[in-house]
Amino acid sequence: MKKILAITTILCVILLAQLLLSFSDKGQFENYSYHSKRERNHFNNLAKVLPTGFNSIFAASGECELCHGTAGAGPNTTALQDALGNDVSPVADWKGTMMANSAKDPFWRAKVSHEVLVNPNLQTAIENTCTRCHAPNGFFNAIHNGEPHYLISDLEQDSIGLDGVSCTSCHSMLPNGLGSVFSAGMQYDTTKTIYGPYDAPVANPMINNIGFTPTKGDHINDAGLCGICHTLITHPVDLSGNPLGTDFVEQAIYQEWQNSEFSSSNLKTCQDCHVPRTNDNVVISDRPTWLDPRTPFGKHYLVGGNAFMLSLLKDNIDTLGLSAEPADFDKAISRTINQLQNNTLNINLTDDGRDLNNAYFKIELENLTGHKFPSGYPSRRAYVEFIVQNTSGDTIFHSGKTDDDYRLIEENATYEYHYDTINSESQVQIYEMVMGDINSNVTTVLERAYSHLKDNRLPPVGFTSSHFSYDTVKVIGNALTDINFNKISGVEGSGKDAIYFKIPLNGYNGSLNVSANIYYQSVPPKWTDEMFSLSSTEIDLFKHLYNNADHTPILVASATLNQVDIEEIESNPFVIYPNPTSSFVKIEGLNNINKIVLFSNEGKMIQNFIWNGTSNQQIKLPERKGIYYIKITTKQGKSFSKKILHY
Repeated sequence: MKKILAITTILCVILLAQLLLSFSDKGQFENYSYHSKRERNHFNNLAKVLPTGFNSIFAASGECELCHGTAGAGPNTTALQDALGNDVSPVADWKGTMMANSAKDPFWRAKVSHEVLVNPNLQTAIENTCTRCHAPNGFFNAIHNGEPHYLISDLEQDSIGLDGVSCTSCHSMLPNGLGSVFSAGMQYDTTKTIYGPYDAPVANPMINNIGFTPTKGDHINDAGLCGICHTLITHPVDLSGNPLGTDFVEQAIYQEWQNSEFSSSNLKTCQDCHVPRTNDNVVISDRPTWLDPRTPFGKHYLVGGNAFMLSLLKDNIDTLGLSAEPADFDKAISRTINQLQNNTLNINLTDDGRDLNNAYFKIELENLTGHKFPSGYPSRRAYVEFIVQNTSGDTIFHSGKTDDDYRLIEENATYEYHYDTINSESQVQIYEMVMGDINSNVTTVLERAYSHLKDNRLPPVGFTSSHFSYDTVKVIGNALTDINFNKISGVEGSGKDAIYFKIPLNGYNGSLNVSANIYYQSVPPKWTDEMFSLSSTEIDLFKHLYNNADHTPILVASATLNQVDIEEIESNPFVIYPNPTSSFVKIEGLNNINKIVLFSNEGKMIQNFIWNGTSNQQIKLPERKGIYYIKITTKQGKSFSKKILHY
């Protein structure tokens, strides 16, 4: 009997081995439940290690890294790459982003501390609200397990909570309420299900390795998935911490997107820009080795506009206990700057002419994004720098000038109004949202934010005041009466703003060199002043990191205009009058003429006049006011020019 059992056991082992080998690559079996020697060596050599483990709902990102980490680390060395061989692994792209570091973000931690110091009796409510979005893996697990709240002290002891907005934060979210539930009111699948965009996912490898079941879920590409956290409605309190019974819209990116052309038939969702797709065939996991490629594939760039904070994180990896390497942050920073400079804003600068005392210019800005610009957290803003110089390089006019700390020198102490026309260096155009407390005083304390004092952030194309979401994303302040703000000929939805500049010349009548620059600041110095007036461990740490950081704003768009001189010879033999003129000029002394040409002040030829054969000829100027040049060339080849001021 024992002999029969032994033979049976041997046969079973042989059959099992053959079965396992049939699923291996080139006969090398890869166990789904354990790391291979090669993988262990790879992960042990990493300077920074992502957290591993599980709680009742979520898996730490280190568990996902095994199959979806850096290309080339697993058994299928061709997986997680696009057609050009670029690494598109989700974990590798994610770990240098703000979302990956949301729970360790020192600005966020300092701001939570600031809010608690202002109203210590509201600490539980404040921290319970803030951790919902910034540490969802910790918060929702705690609530699921019957805890009444999830505080910063809980987060500090929770490696999975400190994982930030990680893989399962999004891929375990249920579709319930998407598009109608906000302020981190999402619901999670508690049966360890992972939702993705593909039909018929291969389930067993993930089930066997981490206990999660991959399932198709179209909602993973729904803008509401992002909007559930990126729409935040707060409940204001007065200066004593008493509830006011009202709501305040801290940010509403989803509603801004709804009120745009981008949301029309889902023309472009959040994911289209922030998780950009490639149509290349991509094997989305490096195990098992026989997986078929998928397309399209969403690259987990999760790119926003906060290059400043990404740089601060990169410079303080060890201080903050971050899991990403400098190279991971470098990728995210590069993608962020590219997004800001190439996919955010168009600018057009034009010369609007001159009169006897002033030069006139116009810049037109066009928002290319599917939401307001800037958008998101209310510290973020963009400002316009406008510089006019003479031909010697001396500055005649400079609006938007900053000091060495990149504070706007002429900015109003409270806040700067929106301008249609700027005619003084003390005026600067700043696109921003400004919060006011119960007394309409400017505040950066979110709990005290009761009203919007200003919101002239540039709307997206298609944005109108008649849209159902407008009550959430209103334009506030002087921009409402600006006929060029999001309007063309009175029709809303242009996504543009025109700013006119009236530049005093103070007697100067030569050529001008003009430049317009649009700069973006995610954490401007003025925003931090209120917080830095208080002290706590978190505030003091961020203050130290902030003061040692590079505050250089990101240049989003720029334009220049160089007015070309046409040489004016003093020994001009012709008499040209009246000058200045309001309509036309007469030329006397013409003889043997080849050409009479009218040029703009930029050197562009406007009209070529035929000489009438007499000594006198009248030239009518265009309706547009400004400086012109008349250039006269004789048949002997001599040229003479005269500057004409048309007022």
